[in-house]
Amino acid sequence: MSEAMQALVANARLGYSLEQQFYTSEAVFKADMERVIGRKWLVAGHVSRIPNKGDYFLFRIGAEQIIVIRESEASVRAFFNVCRHRGSTICAADSGNAPRLVCPYHAWTFGLDGRLLAARLMPEDFDKAENGLFTCHIRVFHGLVFINLSADEPDDFDATFGDVGPILEYHGLADARIAHAGSYPTDANWKLVVENFFECYHCVPSHPEFCSIHAAESIVAVGAGPSSGPADAIASFAPKLQAWEASAAALGRPIGTIDEPPTSSHLRLLMQRMNKPGWASETQDGTPPAPLMGQRTAPDGGRMHLSFSPFSQIVADDHFVILFQFTPRSALRSDVEMIWLVDGRASEAEVDLAKMTWGYHATTTQDKVITEANQAGIMSSRYQPGRYSDQEGSVINFQQWYLNHFGPAAEK
Repeated sequence: MSEAMQALVANARLGYSLEQQFYTSEAVFKADMERVIGRKWLVAGHVSRIPNKGDYFLFRIGAEQIIVIRESEASVRAFFNVCRHRGSTICAADSGNAPRLVCPYHAWTFGLDGRLLAARLMPEDFDKAENGLFTCHIRVFHGLVFINLSADEPDDFDATFGDVGPILEYHGLADARIAHAGSYPTDANWKLVVENFFECYHCVPSHPEFCSIHAAESIVAVGAGPSSGPADAIASFAPKLQAWEASAAALGRPIGTIDEPPTSSHLRLLMQRMNKPGWASETQDGTPPAPLMGQRTAPDGGRMHLSFSPFSQIVADDHFVILFQFTPRSALRSDVEMIWLVDGRASEAEVDLAKMTWGYHATTTQDKVITEANQAGIMSSRYQPGRYSDQEGSVINFQQWYLNHFGPAAEK
């Protein structure tokens, strides 16, 4: 780690936003890729995007492009989009089908398992076996495609995520299908995108649609996770939450809470709570936009937020699931993607896309605007770190987790 980075980390004040360079510097972003982003299991998409042999899509993160491709019915592979000849990208389209992966530059041809099959006019001592595509760690878990850029052995996947398997199974993620996908590219550093998502202090002034479909007390107490709000608000809300948990458990929902500390590898979070009274789903009028998902036999009027890491989140109602992907691209650019999933058995006629996407499309569009404005202000010569509120506990937790990748935060 460079001396400049060490100095930035040492100067960080807990309970305050970070120094300007953390949000603007390409050197810091490079360190983020090496020490944080590139070492985590990230959700690249849903496996229903590639149902047939040879189907693929590209997942772009930082300067990397990862080819996620179906090798067979039982196997999905991931490769860096880099030809072993002279480094050209192989796949240009964002998605498609390829019986073989053929580099358009000099026609080197690779199998769906990454082996080099053909390379014209190479010397006799050239060994094709040593020139296969560079593989990327991949795991398909309940329909979600996770990748890890680590050059070495990554964190053990089952040890990291195995305990949330029953939650994902109950919600029917493995058998879900994509109903709609939305893209909200944001001209802001990835940490600003995450910090915005990890607090609901801004919800009342910024998100009228979101606030109209959630109870005000839950927004304050647990709007961005189990410990995101003031202690008194959390304590006041707890009896109502516990009563709903008991009724939901009686209907078959697996109940649980995860609120990992800054010392954890992925900073996972799991929060389950009831919807606004009278609201069956997070829609404008509270009515369901699609059939029940997964193993449910009856609705319980609940909402589940599961954070696999700061980069990969899902929010699940009784009737649909949203996959949030916050993908760092550069110091000043982040890809924000949302994928709405419904039960795989639901027909097109049974899904009201406008109703289903209304709330979170509006909220994420607003988040793009306010996060880009946040970035613009941080670029000013007058920016200095500001103190967090009592409703930004999850942001403080995230900040400590981030800084721990570079050494303990200075307690000042």
